[in-house]
Amino acid sequence: MNAGDMEKLAKMSAKEAVSETFLMLGVNISTPEAIQSTQNQFATLRNLHYGLRHARNVIIAGILGAAVSGGVWAFWTGFKASAAAPASTISAPGGSR
Repeated sequence: MNAGDMEKLAKMSAKEAVSETFLMLGVNISTPEAIQSTQNQFATLRNLHYGLRHARNVIIAGILGAAVSGGVWAFWTGFKASAAAPASTISAPGGSR
C-alpha cells in the first residue's frame, strides 16, 4: 500500500465513522436532501431559542418596570400624605413653655 491508498482509506473510514455517529444520534446525512432538512430543523430550533430568549428578557423588563413603578408610587403617596398632614409640633395656646 502506498501513501495515496492509505490516505483514501483514512478518508473513507472517517466518513463512515462520522456517518454512523450521526445516524446513532438520529441525524440522517445520507443524501443532500436529508442534510438540507437537518439544517432547516436546526435553523428552526435556533430561531425558536432566540425568540424565547427575547421573550424572557421582555418579561423580566416588564416585571422590573412594574416593581420600580410600584415603589415610586408608594413613595409619592407617602410623601403627599406626610405633606398634607397638619404640623403636630405647634403647641396649643396657653400651654406650658
